[in-house]
Amino acid sequence: MRNSVVLGLIVVLSVAPLARAGQNEVSYNSRALSLNDCIALALNESPALEASRLDVTSAAEDARAARDQTLPEITGRAAYQYFSGSPTSKFSIVDAGTGIGVGVNSAIESGAVETYSAHLSYPLFRDGSILGLNTAPAEASKLARRRNLAWTSRLRREDVIARITDAFISTVSAENRAGYAERRVKLLQQQVDITQEQQKQGLTLPIDLKLAQSQLSGAETLSKILRQQAVAGKIELARSLGFDSPDELKLSNELPEPPEPPSAKLLLGPNLNQHPSLEAQKAVIDQARQDYRLEHFRLYPSVTLEGSAFHIDDFGSSSADLYAGIVSVNVPIFDFGAQQATTRSRLAKYQAERARLSSVADDVAFEIVTIYQSIYVLSQNILSLQQEVAKADRDVQVTGSQQQEGIATPLAAIEKELHLIAKRDDLDGLEVRRLMLYAALQKASGGSWKWVK
Repeated sequence: MRNSVVLGLIVVLSVAPLARAGQNEVSYNSRALSLNDCIALALNESPALEASRLDVTSAAEDARAARDQTLPEITGRAAYQYFSGSPTSKFSIVDAGTGIGVGVNSAIESGAVETYSAHLSYPLFRDGSILGLNTAPAEASKLARRRNLAWTSRLRREDVIARITDAFISTVSAENRAGYAERRVKLLQQQVDITQEQQKQGLTLPIDLKLAQSQLSGAETLSKILRQQAVAGKIELARSLGFDSPDELKLSNELPEPPEPPSAKLLLGPNLNQHPSLEAQKAVIDQARQDYRLEHFRLYPSVTLEGSAFHIDDFGSSSADLYAGIVSVNVPIFDFGAQQATTRSRLAKYQAERARLSSVADDVAFEIVTIYQSIYVLSQNILSLQQEVAKADRDVQVTGSQQQEGIATPLAAIEKELHLIAKRDDLDGLEVRRLMLYAALQKASGGSWKWVK
């Protein structure tokens, strides 16, 4: 992997939504997928993101329902009643005293009536709502919950990106390191063969052969582990990207170049206040505040306007209409302090969420700083190891030239090349760890900084 450093403030663009696995295969099976391709597919396929979007939609509908409950409500009712039997007393259904109608001043054995009614209920003042014209606490609480879920959805998105990035880097790194492992096995096999011949000639001791065989066994085990790691990584990616089989998934063997880390002021300065975790906590604070206001307003009287219209008919010449208008005032007088205790509980919850905001900011800043420190430590180790790789490469070339001239032994050339492979493998391992730290830094920043081109 090259070690050039570039500026990486690039936003990852998502592709248009795809149907599912079938379209994924049609669109991508002709070429190897890069990290950007995998991220775009994962964002379209992730069930966690789909669930988050539906949660936001559900919260928006809850807020709409809360607002509608502060507006007038009209209900209607129609009924048909038929009755028969032996009466126990005289009674009248409609138009009493007129001598007209079913059962007027006489006993009846059967009869039927139809009724129609309409009822209007309009909360003039209830739970902080004034004629439904303002944003009442119940609606404001639902809106705050929607904002919380929206910011949480952004955090879920960064979780998906981080998981796919780690899986891609680990898989591609394992496939690339498998080449080093195979070359190491081949060289160690040659070393074992040469050591066996030298032992027959009495030039080496049995312990030398045992050591060479032990190194060969370890190299073969490492090669097998790397192949299994690559297979496991492809299985995970295929499942996350919507492919039916990992054999249908082709990955590019090139890893992204490490960018220059952003300045601390970019992530820990004023932009920290717009971090999704802090915005989500601010929404939680607003929701707790509105819940407190809702319980506080329930200590106040509520005023409701009600109107009713009623019509009854006996399928004949008799009918009656009734209209009523009522303004009711409900005054809470005494409930053994239950509502006051509930209000104090919501107030304490609101104050607790406000205090928790600083804790969330401290946690975010601590995570970013910790990743920063790890990146710079790894960068220093990489620079040091690059010098060792350059020196080991020079030694291999010198030893190869000496071997051609008959000065160096074959075992010496093999040892030099094995040393070079080990250093290169260590260097690639550190560079892969640094890439994963960049992915972790993007996740810790809440996606405000993008490191992938």
